[in-house]
Amino acid sequence: MRNRALTAVALAAALLVTGAAQAQQDAPWLHIRVTEEGENGSRVALNLPVSLVQVFADIAEKEIQKELSGDGSHIDFDMDDHDIRIADLRRAWTELRNAGDADFVEVEEGDEYVKISRAADKIVIEFDQRDGNSNGRVEVPVSVVDALLSGEGEQLNIRAALDEMISSATGGEIVFFEDGDTTVRIWIQ
Repeated sequence: MRNRALTAVALAAALLVTGAAQAQQDAPWLHIRVTEEGENGSRVALNLPVSLVQVFADIAEKEIQKELSGDGSHIDFDMDDHDIRIADLRRAWTELRNAGDADFVEVEEGDEYVKISRAADKIVIEFDQRDGNSNGRVEVPVSVVDALLSGEGEQLNIRAALDEMISSATGGEIVFFEDGDTTVRIWIQ
């Protein structure tokens, strides 16, 4: 009888450990790859459970709020000595969001090209140095910007933005960037 009880406890423990391991494998992970080509090139591979990234996001959110100017009501972006209030960002975002699919900004200067547009449910930022040394594309779901600006008062909601980015990524690439011999990829899987 005692052997059966020990066997049952051991079996239950094994099932719990296996179930926990399977749940951890099914949880999303953030993957970052940085590759530098060439003789002295390096390779960085960062794989973190999203739950850990969320902990760091909570810490970062507190630090960012501390960095907001004195009364916490605006971000210190230098635009001809004018600060941008978060309320102003929300109003501007509402107008951009309601504009639908469009090319908002397109700049060509020398060998440099930058384009910011909306395509379906994403804000797309493309950049290219036409000398072939640098190009990239960043896609941000509209829902992520909505979540970021969902904070109360003059607060950004970084945690909500991260949570939305994770749920909307569904295994897709978030950032792709090439700069000469360096490639950066960020995705959730």
